[in-house]
Amino acid sequence: MDNKKCYSCRFYKPYYTKGYFKFDKQEVGFCCSNKSATNYNETCGKFSNKNHVRIGRKQAALKALVDNLNILAEIKQILEEDDLDDLEELFTAIRERKK
Repeated sequence: MDNKKCYSCRFYKPYYTKGYFKFDKQEVGFCCSNKSATNYNETCGKFSNKNHVRIGRKQAALKALVDNLNILAEIKQILEEDDLDDLEELFTAIRERKK
């Protein structure tokens, strides 16, 4: 059964009202595609499944995480090389003083 109701569409943004302890979801929301208020049980021809957006977001987040990890690894390598250079300079200076 195809469930192409607005509440499962990626363009549907539900309205919430403030309750005593939480925000309550209303049966009315906003359709970003039609730029109008809509009931959550309505349907239209511009339906787009919400799950595709989640997969795309997850893949984008993983790609950004991998990119950032690679950048951090490069920075770590640069800092370690600088530390090694500094240590080598220190050891050569100590050796020269002993002579």
